[in-house]
Amino acid sequence: MVLLTDSPDSDAPDADYTKYVNDSGNLVRNIIGAYFVIVAVLVFLIFLAAIYRRLRNAEGEDGVWSLVVLVTGIVFVAMVMGGTVLLASVAGAIKFGSTPEPSPEIARFLPQAGFGLLLLCGGLSAALMSSVISFLILRTGTLPVWLGYTGFIAALAMVFAFIFIPAVLFVLWMLAFGIVMIMRSEPERASAAA
Repeated sequence: MVLLTDSPDSDAPDADYTKYVNDSGNLVRNIIGAYFVIVAVLVFLIFLAAIYRRLRNAEGEDGVWSLVVLVTGIVFVAMVMGGTVLLASVAGAIKFGSTPEPSPEIARFLPQAGFGLLLLCGGLSAALMSSVISFLILRTGTLPVWLGYTGFIAALAMVFAFIFIPAVLFVLWMLAFGIVMIMRSEPERASAAA
């Protein structure tokens, strides 16, 4: 993410933006950062499928809550991808499309729109996903209770993801979640015994 978001601040002078988009190193760094983020969220989709399967099997019944996890997870991925494309669009247009240098207003606006998708829309989607995962963990007992409670903290952090720093809690919780899922085998499906 650091590679992707190193453009000048939105209130920087126009000369800073002009200098930034004329530096090939900056543009290549942004494009590489975008590829890393896109690959990461594609891998997250595989993880999301495993989360859905685990929660769906534990939930039983109609599985509406685990479906909410799946849908909000997909929305999160879509918002991260869309935001990433906007953050890297100036760099990509110049390096891949032979587009002339954009005006400082465009170079300033597109990344800001990208942050809106990424941190606001993506953050709120991740907050809902984390909350429902936590609710299902506490309701079904499929994973440790501490993971459910800390998931609510991660969800609260993602409500404030527009500040960016709280999003680190979500990443740490997802990492812990993945480790716990790997270490704990999936219980037998509740409806299989019926």
